Amino acid sequence: GFGAVVDEECAPDLDEAEIDYVTDQMVSQLTLKAPNAKARKVSDDAPLIERINYMIESEINPQLANHGGQVVLTELTDDGYAVLQFGGGCNGCSMVDVTLKDGIEKQMLEQFAGELNGVRDATEHQAGEHSYY
Repeated sequence: GFGAVVDEECAPDLDEAEIDYVTDQMVSQLTLKAPNAKARKVSDDAPLIERINYMIESEINPQLANHGGQVVLTELTDDGYAVLQFGGGCNGCSMVDVTLKDGIEKQMLEQFAGELNGVRDATEHQAGEHSYY
């Protein structure tokens, strides 16, 4: 139980935030997890492209960041496919197809059932100067 002062402009960034005090044998620390700090939450009736971008920023990219990667939505096709561009550690990674189909696409189709038909990759994954590794 403690108070905090936050300016009005930043208050929406702290929606759904969690503050935790963690101790172990070596260190004690206060952690703040604020899922809306990077990407402001969008309403459930926002356009599909906005909801997909929010999902990418709040759910998918934090997972990919653990491996040095990220993904961006480059296009939402008329036939309902999200076209993604991988970057960072994902560019040149041998597991990118598994990540795309068994991870990202599965999550997106579940969250956007009836609105999204699939996910496509627009990344040039062949080894070369553009590759991360």
